Amino acid sequence: MTEDSPGESAGEFTRQKIMDGAEALFVERGYSATSLRAIATAAGVNLAATNYHFGSKSGLLAAVFHRRMEPVGKERLAALAALEASAEPMTVRAVLEAFFAPLFDAKDPELFTVIPALVGRIFAEPANVAMPMMANEFADVMTRFIAALHAACPTVAEEEIRWRFHLMVGSMIQLLRFQAPLGDEPTEQTLKTGLQALIDFACAGIEQPGGAS
Repeated sequence: MTEDSPGESAGEFTRQKIMDGAEALFVERGYSATSLRAIATAAGVNLAATNYHFGSKSGLLAAVFHRRMEPVGKERLAALAALEASAEPMTVRAVLEAFFAPLFDAKDPELFTVIPALVGRIFAEPANVAMPMMANEFADVMTRFIAALHAACPTVAEEEIRWRFHLMVGSMIQLLRFQAPLGDEPTEQTLKTGLQALIDFACAGIEQPGGAS
């Protein structure tokens, strides 16, 4: 974001500038190697503004991450709500298609560039930085989709579905970061092919009877 928009307050414009600068530096350097002073310089604001708007570097990281992930989460929950309200059967495949829907029809052109790089950086940080933020950001989406998957596949214990969902999300992050098998050139088509393959793979894994005791 580089220009003020009509009706946007000066304070909100400053917040967005700070988040833009912070996002670029977090992706380039990682969280630990990025100082608030460097962020303020990149955003063209004074250091006091970063503290005023976000309180701390961890608060700023959480805001940067939330700005990117909130629209994706809303799309996922809306797709799931539409599925639950429809007369269609609640199948594992239908639930997973709702989960992956934002990735097939991406409204944010940076969904496949900035976001995977940002997530990759966050996962590389110490657990005390990454895990609370991930939990806060994804708790509602995770709870809703795990419940829906359990309803679609009641013969598999909910705890086992939680593990299978966790492993699926890890595969999704890997796919978003690399977007093609090793040795292949990543393109928009390889990514979409990979996403469809991941849905097929996850369906087979989630519906598999048994599991860890």
